[in-house]
Parts: sequence; structure tokens; C-alpha cells
Amino acid sequence: MRRLLALLVVLSALAFVPVASATTTVGGTVTVADGSADGARVEVVPLTEQRQRAEDAVTTTVEGSSFSVDAPDAPAYAVRIQYGGATHYEILQNRTRVDIELSERFSGRVVDADGTAESGAVVELIDENEYVVDTGRTNETGAFAFGPLESDETYELRTTVGNAAYRRTVDPSTTQNVTVTALPPTNDTSVLDVANRTPTGHVVQIVPPGNDSDAPSVVETVAFENPSDRPFVGTVTIGTPADASPYAAMVDGSGAEYRQTDAGVELNVSVPANGSTQVGAAYDLSGTQFEKEVRRNTSSLAVVLQGYDPSRVSHSENLRVGSAPIPLLTTNESLAAGTTISVDVAGARTNDTASTAGGDSGADAIETSSSESGSIPSFPGVPMLAGIFGTVAVGLGAYRVTRSE
Repeated sequence: MRRLLALLVVLSALAFVPVASATTTVGGTVTVADGSADGARVEVVPLTEQRQRAEDAVTTTVEGSSFSVDAPDAPAYAVRIQYGGATHYEILQNRTRVDIELSERFSGRVVDADGTAESGAVVELIDENEYVVDTGRTNETGAFAFGPLESDETYELRTTVGNAAYRRTVDPSTTQNVTVTALPPTNDTSVLDVANRTPTGHVVQIVPPGNDSDAPSVVETVAFENPSDRPFVGTVTIGTPADASPYAAMVDGSGAEYRQTDAGVELNVSVPANGSTQVGAAYDLSGTQFEKEVRRNTSSLAVVLQGYDPSRVSHSENLRVGSAPIPLLTTNESLAAGTTISVDVAGARTNDTASTAGGDSGADAIETSSSESGSIPSFPGVPMLAGIFGTVAVGLGAYRVTRSE
């Protein structure tokens, strides 16, 4: 009996012994022209393949010009280095070392169409991974300045004047001075295009209902691109099937008011000059068929089939099953405005109805909604748009690689 009690004590003690998780050493150097990065704070964030946070971040500081820290094993890492009021980011994929050289600077002004200074305007500097590196305000002459910056990075300069946004691409290694002219915005929708981006600027996600109905719900997102030098401020419409019952909408990931019209879902949006804005609508269908006319020319479109077998789905000839890690249909070629696409999911439902929209985020990407369908969350809430585009980026990227071989 005593031996049994002793064994139980030992086993219970072992249950509370922490198990060391595997780690990877992440390190590198940070050099600053005419300065030193000694003492700069470094944060390493483990990421999933979809660039979602996988584990808690670990921190360290630069000693002299180098740093090193043990981080939990992960497919990728985001390294954040804070120096001089700015935060510099590097995404490490299939590597664990980064060498950053901070040597470039640039300045500029924000003026109106007459050349008058726009003082107090917020100016943001965004890197190639869409992270905010630094933020400032223009002074009384409309001037701003950033630096030191990475020598091999191209940045996007973003500012807002009134209710209109303006963007400029800047390479500090070749451009040291920039003037942003805040031209009056336009409400002419002809300046907008569906963004020709990777993986796609137009995504339709079809989701099984959360009740006994066979009629699915749809989350449709479109990235509108404005290549002109004037921002767009006005209304855009997401075309919907004739039997659609919209219940939510979003602009750039946040919930937005909308109006249901004969043409579809109408929203108020602002699309920056030389920039883009993502809009979306969630709606229920009355039957198993999704059919609509494409309102604008689009170079590619993806239909993500959550909980459906693509090989058992009936669809129009301008769509094909994508050779991808996620179940989807994609376009054979560019679609012209007025082209009809159709998908019928009757009899194609699988037993696995878990979310495919959020990659590793799983249930965090799709939640139960308060809508009657019970299958799609209202906007805002969880970042479903990012989940959809993140998964489609991986899946469609693999499809394009496969098709090019």
C-alpha cells in the first residue's frame, strides 16, 4: 500500500513538471548609418504558414549590432525591431536570420491642388508586408520626414486630407523628396477597377447553412483599385444573385451600413488615389444555385467551396476546379462585365463542414452568426476577410504553380 501511495505521489508530481517545447534560434544584425542600434528592442513572433500568430512573442535587445533569441519552433517568424521611434519588420520564411541596414531617409510635403500646405495631416509609412513602420504629422509648411529606413525596402506613403485618402510608392534609395498633391476626390465609378492582384481581387465563398435548409450562404469580397491620382469617394455596388437576401456588409474589414437595391448591395466607400479598398457583403440564397452577372471586368475570380466537394458541384463553363489545397473553383480566363457565372451545390455537400476560410485560425475565422442562416458572421467581428484571402492566397498560389509546370 505504501509503495502504491508513493508511486501515486511521484506520478502526480510528474504531471506538474513543465515540458520544454522545441525552440529555434532567431538572430541577425542591425546596423545604422551614422549611429548605433545598441539597446534597440527586438520582438520575434512565431507565425503559421498563413502568417497568423502561432505562439507568444519573445523579446530581446540588440547588443552592439547583433541579436539572438530562442523562439518556439514555427513555419515562419515576424521580427520587429524598434529604433528611433519607428518599427521595422522582416518576415522570415525558411530562414532564421535577418540583417537590417538602416541608412536611407526621405522627406516631403502635403499640399492641396493650389499648392497650399496641408498642416496637421497624418502621414503613415507602410512597408512591403503592409506593416506600419512610422507615423507622423505635417508641420505648418506641410512638411514631414522619415528615417533612417531600410536600404532595400520600398515603402507606401499614406495620408488623409478631409475624408479622402492619398497614397504614393516611395523608394528612399532613389527618392529623397516627395510632394503629395491632395487633388479633390471624384465620385465617378469609372475610375475604379477590380484589383488585378495575387491571388485574386474577387472572392466568392459559399458556405453550407447551419440549419436543415439546402440553401447556402455567401460571403463575397471585391477589392476595388483606383489607379488615378484623385481619390474616389462615393458609392459602389456588389452585384448579387436575384434571390439573395443580404444581412451584412463590410469595408476594409469593418462593418458598414449598406442599401439593398435591384442591382445588389450598395455601400459608401473611399478608395485612395493610387490605392485599393476591399468591400464585402454577406447574404443568404433561397436555393442551391448561385448565379450572377459580373459587374466589372475582372482578371480572375475564385469561388471557395467550404464544406462542398468541387468535383460534385455543377458550374458554368467559365469556371474550373482549381488544383489547390483548398476546395475552390477558379476562372479559365478574364471575365468581361456582363458575363454570367453560376455554381450549383445540390448534392455536393461533404461531411466535413469545418471552416476552410481561416487556415490555421480554424473556428476563429468563421463563427455562428446572429442572422437567420446561422452560418456566416455579421461584419465586423472576427477578421474573416483576412482568413479568406489568406487561405485563397495559399491555395490559389499553389494552383497557379501547378498549372505553370
